[in-house]
Amino acid sequence: MRYSLKILLGIIMLIGTHACNDVLETSPSTQLSQDTFWKTTNDAELGLNGIYRILGGYWLYGGQIYLDVISNNSYNNYPWEGYTALANGTHDANQPGCVNGRWSTCWRGIGRANTFLANIDNVDMDDNHREKMKAEALFLRAVFYINLVDFYGGVPILLDAPNLEQGTEPRATKEAVINQILIDLDAAAAKLPDSYSGSDVGRATKGAAIGMKTRVLLYDEKWTEAAAAAEDVMDLGYGLFGDYGDLFLPENENNEEIIFDVQFKSPEFGHAWDTYISPLGGATNGWSSLVPMQNLIDDYEMIDGLSIDESPLYDPDNPFKDRDPRFERTFWYPGTTISGTPFDPSSSYTGYAYRKYTEYDENPRPFIPYPNGSQTNAIVVRYADILLMYAEAQNEDVGPDQTVYDAINAVRRRADMPLIPPGKTQDEMRQIIRHERRIELVFEGWHYKDLLRWGIAQDEIDGLVDPGGTRKFNEDRDTLWPIPSREFDIEGTPLEQNPNYGK
Repeated sequence: MRYSLKILLGIIMLIGTHACNDVLETSPSTQLSQDTFWKTTNDAELGLNGIYRILGGYWLYGGQIYLDVISNNSYNNYPWEGYTALANGTHDANQPGCVNGRWSTCWRGIGRANTFLANIDNVDMDDNHREKMKAEALFLRAVFYINLVDFYGGVPILLDAPNLEQGTEPRATKEAVINQILIDLDAAAAKLPDSYSGSDVGRATKGAAIGMKTRVLLYDEKWTEAAAAAEDVMDLGYGLFGDYGDLFLPENENNEEIIFDVQFKSPEFGHAWDTYISPLGGATNGWSSLVPMQNLIDDYEMIDGLSIDESPLYDPDNPFKDRDPRFERTFWYPGTTISGTPFDPSSSYTGYAYRKYTEYDENPRPFIPYPNGSQTNAIVVRYADILLMYAEAQNEDVGPDQTVYDAINAVRRRADMPLIPPGKTQDEMRQIIRHERRIELVFEGWHYKDLLRWGIAQDEIDGLVDPGGTRKFNEDRDTLWPIPSREFDIEGTPLEQNPNYGK
């Protein structure tokens, strides 16, 4: 069911704290009401967990990997999620699936965060614990607004508990929304702890707040501030996990590289990534819903650090030999074995499949059941990304000084790739950083936004041929998603549609 913002606000008001039943690691109560809620510490924890629960929704971080198919990395053969239309440039304001889903999911999260912040002072609890929980709610509100401003541009800024008058609030400018996000993240960082242990692992930390701030500043091209924020995170003691491929397995979650992720647990709060990602049928019973494209395969360097066009190591008759070690930890390709069975290129629409973010390896294992059998956490901020964001911001701000080399070489050293030699110009380093972001962070959902903010989406996407046809990208329209058309069905709405979309 799809709701307009005004209707959604009304629903949040009507259900009140009953929304807090939808929580992680908490048994739901059947006796909640507005009159009896917001009294105890347990009530507050229920309310806060209810906000966290929104993050794992299919249209937000529960489906973050799908953003890769809108970029030049991946292909999706199935149109019902809406990403295929976005990739092809055939979407509009009536687009079902992701365009409507991300919008409504974020507003639901903002509504819950604002309800929490409006009521938490009524709870009889320890003041220090209260302040920390407020900081978590501010962090979460900022995350929802980040997703709105990144995909839709300026949106209404709502900071109070949901009320119907908010349905007539006009769009704020992108700059105003970003300013409010930074206010929330700074306030959160001031109160959040450096780390958690036990059952609290997965909650927002100081590093999570500053890490998200780094990304916001980087996307807004505030280079000096972004580099400084990244340095603040780098001073908090995070590090790179030893093995790139093992980093994405459930047994290694919550390691020293993870700054913030969305926690899943099968079957209570599982997802279906293994089914979506894995090859059609066969040993994994997958759907091959998200598959890598040839141009991504070709972009992986050889182990000498040169491209396949430059390296003497490249053999077109044995094209997967001597590639960047991250290659074999990211893909299933001809000659590999998945779950005890040779990978069959015909089980994928492009002849390749993603290994990254699946639990399958070479050894035989039972099918991971659909729809809630997968439990790999969705990584939102990790230390390698912070290093690359620092390298980019610092390079854009002052050029390729030694700290830029140190940051990018730390990522490459972990991958057993040659270090970047000295003497690069600013533009040469810019291209190196962009390549490294694509390879290191592939399938984590960031490449699409990278192409947009770098202003190269038109060059990289428009005219790209995939198994479904030829893609179209219009930079005058497609740099933002449309505001869902249902928002304009309400008489007197002050919202304005994004450029070149019909209502």
